Amino acid sequence: MDPGLSLQADIVGIVMVAAIATVIACIVSAIFYAAARRGIMSVKRSINPSIQDGVSRIQDDLKATYADVVSLKTNLPHTAEVTAVQENMKKLCDDFASLSGEIGEQMNSFRLGTADDLAKTKKELISDTAKSLTEKADAHLRENSISREEFEELKERVAKVAGSGDITERLDVLRSLFDSAQIRTLSWQCSLIRLLKGGLAPGAEEDLIQSENIPKSNYKSFLNRLVDNGIAEKKKIPAYYMLPDYEWIYSYVENPDLLQGRIQDSVKKEAEYQQYVKKNLHLVEQGLILESSEYGLETGKIDFMCRDASGKAVGLELKYPSAPMSAKRQILAYRNDYHKKTARTDSRFIVVAPKIPEDVKLGLEADGLEFREIAF
Repeated sequence: MDPGLSLQADIVGIVMVAAIATVIACIVSAIFYAAARRGIMSVKRSINPSIQDGVSRIQDDLKATYADVVSLKTNLPHTAEVTAVQENMKKLCDDFASLSGEIGEQMNSFRLGTADDLAKTKKELISDTAKSLTEKADAHLRENSISREEFEELKERVAKVAGSGDITERLDVLRSLFDSAQIRTLSWQCSLIRLLKGGLAPGAEEDLIQSENIPKSNYKSFLNRLVDNGIAEKKKIPAYYMLPDYEWIYSYVENPDLLQGRIQDSVKKEAEYQQYVKKNLHLVEQGLILESSEYGLETGKIDFMCRDASGKAVGLELKYPSAPMSAKRQILAYRNDYHKKTARTDSRFIVVAPKIPEDVKLGLEADGLEFREIAF
């Protein structure tokens, strides 16, 4: 065989193989095109115009390639047509690669934009929530808070209802009035206090007194103690009435067991406070020396009598947990009694307590008395 003819036959064979491979690839592409066209159209609507143009261009290239394949099937061998098909397929692949890159970039941009939007939305939500909570809190405070003037008015009303002042002063009164050591004694004393509501005439209401198991031999002395302490008053009948300033006592006598516990607890804590101050007199004043505890005077017993660094007598009256206004009257009486008893007028008297209200401080200073706040 002529070598030239053999080479030409080989070339034709190669072209035929290439053409058949190209036809198979095109058929697969056509199938892919048919299956993916619907998806491409969906993506086409959601991506930017430049990518849509790329999709349209690729669709046109697919149509042209399909036409070339039909022509190739009917006109083989056509080397020029095969070359054109190859170029079109390369161009198609390049377009797909470009489209893939653009889609990737847009998806990355979409994810970044979505993250930024979420962060922005989260920030706005937190800000709106905080603003809403602040507005609700302000509204709550406006509805439930009171002005300084309203507070002072409320304070005066509470003080009026309480009658004798703060809880410390009331406990002082209760301790001086009731015998808390025996619950039986405390019980009939509480019953007698309750009978004073509206007034009590022992001579005319002796049966009522007996019905409450109040001992006849003791109740008259207790009534006289109320009168002597300025808590009750006695009429000519005779009849006894609780003074308005001490009507708060009624709230304490409803439960004798509870009253006993409160009195004894108060006594215990005050005794502990006295021991603490006694062991730490330097907290009151440096150089203070104890001379006597429970020093007896005409109006009572002052807790401590001491000497200061200059040799002056110093009386200490302790109160716990705070000093009531009555502490001023008490220590003032102690000072007067001490001056009478010793004929000395240079002594000093100090009220000591964990807490001393401002009005009590002013009252003590006005009468030349001193005070110390010693925490416990």
